Parts: sequence; structure tokens; C-alpha cells
Amino acid sequence: MKENQPPTANPPADTPPKPWYGRPGFWSLLLFCLLLLLALWFWGKHWLAVQEEKRALTAQTAQMSAQNAHFEHFLRQLQALLAKDPCSVQKSLPGIVPPPGVAWPPTPGALPEKSDMPFTGGSSSAPATREAAPQKQPAGFAELMEQGTVLVLAMQEGGLSMGSGFFVAPDAVVTNAHVVGSAARAIVVNKATGRPLTASVRKAVQEAGRDFAVLHVEGATGVTPLALAPSVQRTERVSAWGFPGAVTGDDPQFAALLKGNAAAAPEVVYTDGVVSVVLDRTPPLIVHTATVSQGNSGGPLVNEKGEVVGINTFIKLDEESYRQSSIAISNVELARFLRSAGVSPALAAGGGAP
Repeated sequence: MKENQPPTANPPADTPPKPWYGRPGFWSLLLFCLLLLLALWFWGKHWLAVQEEKRALTAQTAQMSAQNAHFEHFLRQLQALLAKDPCSVQKSLPGIVPPPGVAWPPTPGALPEKSDMPFTGGSSSAPATREAAPQKQPAGFAELMEQGTVLVLAMQEGGLSMGSGFFVAPDAVVTNAHVVGSAARAIVVNKATGRPLTASVRKAVQEAGRDFAVLHVEGATGVTPLALAPSVQRTERVSAWGFPGAVTGDDPQFAALLKGNAAAAPEVVYTDGVVSVVLDRTPPLIVHTATVSQGNSGGPLVNEKGEVVGINTFIKLDEESYRQSSIAISNVELARFLRSAGVSPALAAGGGAP
């Protein structure tokens, strides 16, 4: 007799495989790959930006190095100019190529074209609005120097030359020969003259250390000639008066004068110092500490009484210390030159002839 056995269940049918996108871990792997690609993209972008920044920095460094080299060359040229006399510097300025972004020449209006200067002794398209002032005794030291010191403009082959000068007689102005150069005529002006005055070069000499020119001026009124001092001593306080381009070039009255305003006259500039030494040579030279620069050439160096002890002529620069020495030719040699030109200079009261 057979034992009763439980019925046997039918075996389950085969389960179909899951699709590839439904397999365990697929989406996790896909997300990981996407994150990895995104990270690689960001890293690549950062790497490219770093490389571009490096290239830009390299180019900028090269540009700055070239600009620094240009600046160094520019400064070396300027240092070489400082060894020259102040007025001759003006001729060399246009030949210097400045670095990018540097305005040059440094004093606008100091080197105008020939047509900009009303070189007609006061006549111009703009009528003068101020007549020459009647001569009067100066009220003090400053007014004496303002009446006696003049701006000198001369048209040379290289362009307009600017310097300083001073009255030594009612109709005579003295300056440096290199200020007027080969010009036969010049213009002199200050606030006291009331208008630009035509001057003819009476005599000039530029040899053996002498650098003088005397100008005959017509119609000068309202001016006081400066007297020559009998002597000058070491440590004596002195002052330089004139029209340095670094200051006069920024004077709006000077710009107006160059544009044809015959009534305009720039301010005379003053610096002071002491006599460092009087070099006993031919001609005697006065080394002093009053600051002078381009445009001061031909201006007076005076003592505390307003008496002329010398004529400022050039500067020297110590290249190691960059210390500047201002040089004036003693009025002893100046007096000899004036007498040889037939001019009797005004002499300081109570003093002997220099």
C-alpha cells in the first residue's frame, strides 16, 4: 500500500532578466562618471585659464621690462642734458624720444612754432590793453628786481630761444650770448615795460669763458637798471632772478604772450642761496646754491641789496651725488665787456667800479 505523498508543485517558469538600465549600481556608476567628467571639465577650464594668465603675465612682464629700459634710457638722456648750459638744453629737448604716456617737451609753450610768436616788437593781432607804465622808483627789493629783470626771446635757426636778462642802463639789457645766438634782434618784456620791446643785438661774445650779449632797447620806460656790486664774498647771501622754463612754461601770462597778447607778461621767478666759492680764473666764476635751470641763463645774481654780483650762465651736475652747482660769471668781467661795447653800466652807490 502506497503511502500518501503530498502533491508536487509545478516548477516556476524562468524569470526574465532585468534591462541594463535597471541593473543594480548602474545609475550610481553613471552618476559617478558624470561627476568625474564635470570635475575634469572644470579642472581643464581652470588649467586653460591659468595658462592664459601665465601667458598674459609673461607678455606684461616683457612689456614692462621694455618700458623700464626705455625709461632708463630716457633718464640717462636727461642726465646728460643737465651737464649742459640751461638754454642750450632747449635745442636738444625735441630730439629726445619719451617713453609712452610721457608728455614731451615737459613745458608746453616753451618750444612754439615760429608763427606762434608775435616777433614784431609789440605789434600783434591782439591790441595791447595796457600802456607802458611811467618810470617810478621801486618800493622795495622785489619791485626793483621785477623792473630790472626781463624775459628775452630770440628767434634762432633751431627755433625760439628763451632766456633772461636785466637792464644795466635805461636803454641797454645784458644777457648771455647763447640766448640770442646768431639772431640780430630779440624781444624783451616784463611787467614794468607794459609791452614787448624790440631790441637789437649791439655786441655779443662767446669765447674764452665769456658769454655776454648786450641789447639796445628802444622805448623802455617804467624800468630801473640794476647796479653792479663792487665785490662778492664767499658765504654771502645771493638770489637768482629770471624766467626758468619749468615755471614760466606753466604761467598763463606767458602762454597769452606767445599767442599774441602784447599786454601779457610772465612773473619773474626768485630763488635764493649763498656763494659757495669764487673761482679765481679768467673770467672769475661764482659758484652758488640758488637754483637755476633752463631759461635762467642771462639773468642776474644779486646780493641782499639788489646789486648784481654776476650773470647766471650755466649749471653743473655731479653724476654720483646728483648735486647741482649753479655758475655765474662775475660782474668784473661783465663790466669790462659792457665798457668795450660803449655801455656805462649803473654802479652801486658808494662802491668802486667792479
